[in-house]
Amino acid sequence: MSSLSLKPTSEFTIPFLADLMTRGFEGYFVPVQITEAILLTMLRRDGVDLTASRVLLKDNEAVGVALVARRGWTSRLAAMGIVSTARNGGTGTWAMEQLIQEARSRGEKEMVLEVIEQNTAGVKLYEKVGFTKIRRLVGYKIENPQTESAHDLEEIDIRDLARQVTYHGMKDLPWQLSGTTIMQHTPPSRAFRLNDAYCLISNPEVTDVSISSVLVKARSRGAGLSGVLMRALFARFPNKVWHVSPIFPEEMSVIFEQVGMTRETLSQWQMALKL
Repeated sequence: MSSLSLKPTSEFTIPFLADLMTRGFEGYFVPVQITEAILLTMLRRDGVDLTASRVLLKDNEAVGVALVARRGWTSRLAAMGIVSTARNGGTGTWAMEQLIQEARSRGEKEMVLEVIEQNTAGVKLYEKVGFTKIRRLVGYKIENPQTESAHDLEEIDIRDLARQVTYHGMKDLPWQLSGTTIMQHTPPSRAFRLNDAYCLISNPEVTDVSISSVLVKARSRGAGLSGVLMRALFARFPNKVWHVSPIFPEEMSVIFEQVGMTRETLSQWQMALKL
């Protein structure tokens, strides 16, 4: 019988971890190619703790990696990938049970994660170890929207946007939409505001641009201000393909649908486990 064990990811090099993650996500719903730069950005933005993250070993051979992010009393499974040859036989369940126990021993109160809804095996695994669904997270896309706008966007410091999200945003936003994560975004990402509406986008100098945050202050919600902001954004940066990753709560769908964006087929579940 093969033996399973865990080692801190801090004992391994970044190139090794990037390669192991890439192999761990082979055949996944979305092609994943993790480079050193992508991994380093992920660690910084998401608050991943390499001393609490784990490499999964099977008979002393590295077969998977689990990245654990930590803030206060909450930890997040930021990513877990297991190489295809080691995915059966309860390997993932064993690893998750160990990670949950380690989070409890650190004194944490909650563990959170996001999992692709269409990944039924993954959803089943997380439910098996005690996670429950909070809400569905959705993504959108639009190619080259033809829009004119008389409104001027004001560019602001990303840190200012992060403060607004922390103060005015939902209190249980997914980890990647939280003000704490947004605070870690840096140029070439850019933040803009239009009156009480705010947004964060990735580098607008390239063809594909991601919208990473949209916020309207509570006092101005319901007046369509997010749509005005988005159209001004499309007009300022024409001839782009705009993407919204499936990290936005489904109740925010109207923001993207009102400007003609199309919902992506893949969605995610935001899940949590009280420890």
